[in-house]
Amino acid sequence: MVMLNLERGRQLLYLSKAQIEALHFSADDVRDAVEAAFLEKAAGRVEMPPKPGIQPSPDAFIHAMPAYLAGMGAAGMKWVSGFPGNRRFGLPYITGLLILNCPETGVPLAVMDCTWITEKRTAAATAVAVLRLALERVERMAIIGAGVQGRANADALRRVRPSIREIAVFDPSSEARETFEQEVSSWGLRVEQAGSPQDAVSEAGIVVTCAPIVKNPKPVVLPEWLKPGCVVASLDFDATVTPAVAHAVDGMWVDDGEQFEYYRRHGHFAGMPTSYQELAALVSSGNPQAAPDRRYLVVNLGLALEDMAVALALYRRAVAKGIGTVLPC
Repeated sequence: MVMLNLERGRQLLYLSKAQIEALHFSADDVRDAVEAAFLEKAAGRVEMPPKPGIQPSPDAFIHAMPAYLAGMGAAGMKWVSGFPGNRRFGLPYITGLLILNCPETGVPLAVMDCTWITEKRTAAATAVAVLRLALERVERMAIIGAGVQGRANADALRRVRPSIREIAVFDPSSEARETFEQEVSSWGLRVEQAGSPQDAVSEAGIVVTCAPIVKNPKPVVLPEWLKPGCVVASLDFDATVTPAVAHAVDGMWVDDGEQFEYYRRHGHFAGMPTSYQELAALVSSGNPQAAPDRRYLVVNLGLALEDMAVALALYRRAVAKGIGTVLPC
C-alpha cells in the first residue's frame, strides 16, 4: 500500500465506482459520516442552498447539489441525475459525478462517481432517523420500491435494528422483487413479496418508501394502514405517502426544512403540514423518541451535506491506501 502524494492545484484524484468499492467503506462508516454531518448542520456550520436542477423529461431530473461543512473542511458539489426510464437501457436510475474541493483554495481535490455515495448515504440517513425513532425490538419492516434504494435501506436498517426478522416488499416489477428477495434472503432474513402496498405495510414497525420520484404522484399509503409504534421513512418525496399520513402521525421530521419548502413551492408536497421538526435537531438532542403508542414520519429528500461528508472520508481513505487515478488539473 503506497500513500498518494497529490500536488494540490496541479493534480486531482479520480475515483470510479469500482475504486470506491475497493475502499471497503462500511455501512457503519457511512452512517458515522452522515451523523457527523447532521451535527454540523445543527451547530449552524453548514452552507447548503436548495438544489437547482433541470428536467429533460417530466419525471427525470438533473440536480446540482453544493455544500460546505465548515467544521469538517468538506466542500464540493454533486451533479446527479434520476431517470426512471434507464432500466430499458440497462442503466441505473441514479447516475452522476461528485467534485470535492479544497475549502482553503477552491481547487478541485477529487472527482468521483456518485452512484455508490448516493445509494449508501441515503440509506444511512434513514438509519440515523430509525435509531432515534423506531422501537428497539421491531421485527417486521416494509419496503415499497425494490430497487437499489430498497436493498440499501434493508441492509442499513438491519444493522441498527438487528431484531428485524422479516421484510415485506412491494414493487410493480416482479424482476425487482425477485432481485430484492434473492439478495436480502441471503442475509438470513425472510422476505415476503406483498401483493399490494397495504399488504406490505400492515403490521410493519418500519416502513420505507423509495419509489421513483415523479412530477404527478399518486400516493397510496394511508394512516389507517400504520400500526402504533410505526416509523415511516419517505425517501421518494410525495410519490407514495399521502398527506393524510403526515397529518395523522404524532411527529414529523424532514432532513432540511429549507429544501422541503423549496420543493413545496415547485409543486411537491401539496397538502402536507407546514409544521415539522428537522432531523439535525433530533440527532443533536440525544433524546430518542421511540414509543409503542406513537407513529412518526420522516421525509428525507437527500442532502448534499451527506454527500460531502462521505466523499471527504472516501477521499482521505483513498489517498491513504493509494487507490484511485491521479489526473492533471
